[in-house]
Amino acid sequence: MAAEYERHRPEYPEEALRWAADQLGLEAGARVLDIGAGTGKLTRGLVALGFDVVAVEPGAPMLAQLREAVPEAEGHEAPAESIPLPDGNVDAAFAGQAFHWFDPERALPELHRVIRPGGGLGLLWNWWDERDPLQAELGVLIGYAGHQPYRDDELPGLPWFREVGRTVVESAEESTPDALVGQLATTSAFLTAEPEEREDVLRSVHDMACRYGKRFPLPRFTYAFVFARADA
Repeated sequence: MAAEYERHRPEYPEEALRWAADQLGLEAGARVLDIGAGTGKLTRGLVALGFDVVAVEPGAPMLAQLREAVPEAEGHEAPAESIPLPDGNVDAAFAGQAFHWFDPERALPELHRVIRPGGGLGLLWNWWDERDPLQAELGVLIGYAGHQPYRDDELPGLPWFREVGRTVVESAEESTPDALVGQLATTSAFLTAEPEEREDVLRSVHDMACRYGKRFPLPRFTYAFVFARADA
């Protein structure tokens, strides 16, 4: 599914990345880590801002896609719980659509270790906009209605990090019924579903989306959080 992930998953709006970088006091040339980098959806946005990016991703097929898509980034195959970088090696770390997969008891000390004193951590999630009629229908069908991609009680905290800011950025892109189905098919809920159930629901998604036309706008929210490294 790595190629499908790369094809269908959205990137992150520049406004959200610039906000996080400003909160972290980063300037062009800063060395930053993209942890749980996947196929490089966030990596390429960080490179575009002029940062020296090291991407760490545990899945070999995903990392292969990243290396092809973003050759400017340094890539390593490893999990967030065992980052193959020296102490204080990066000015900041970022995670896009990934932090909820980490084991925080192991990942947060590792992130604290590789981020230099005075640095910090940025977390981002792209999420549905249920003000959009299509997405409101879709949320009921597939189960995200009324939910957010994060829980406040699961965000980083002391003794490793302290929150310094959060924001929500609105953006939109044009989509199609096929593209929407492709995006959903790469999510964990569908990847782990029984094949027959998966195909039935995706067929329903396609039929629903077709009622909104061959092409339609797909607005989204991007939730962005910044945390300062807690220094002794």
